Amino acid sequence: MSGALGAEPLDPTLDDAAFSGYVRESRQAIKIALMDQKRLAGVGNIYANEALWRAGIDPSREARSLSAEELSVLRRELQAVLTASIAARGTSFRDYRDARGERGSFVEQLAAYGRAGEPCLRCGRRLVGTHAVDGRSTVFCAGCQY
Repeated sequence: MSGALGAEPLDPTLDDAAFSGYVRESRQAIKIALMDQKRLAGVGNIYANEALWRAGIDPSREARSLSAEELSVLRRELQAVLTASIAARGTSFRDYRDARGERGSFVEQLAAYGRAGEPCLRCGRRLVGTHAVDGRSTVFCAGCQY
């Protein structure tokens, strides 16, 4: 890492070993570790929620408890979420607009965030919404994310 910000999650040199080094040493919940800007730059609440749902990882799990395979899957899913979000011009809630004044459309692709109480797209159980992980909205599936 250089300066105050952590690694760029879409940097092509961010391989499994480097990603693991940035997040696995933490005693914090994995969601909090992902959003720690000193570890990884630019990962926000929505994108952490989505990547963890896609990877099947409980957002409250201690980061250092994750296996190498789980972290590998999480890195790939985080990169996929960020890439899809960029292609969709971001996630627009309320009044967010991009530089051209257009709304981002990634909100239409969200599988977890903002869907508390709705059926999980993978298993059909109701998604759980909580603020217990980091004081912010966290949505996850108690059936799919462990």
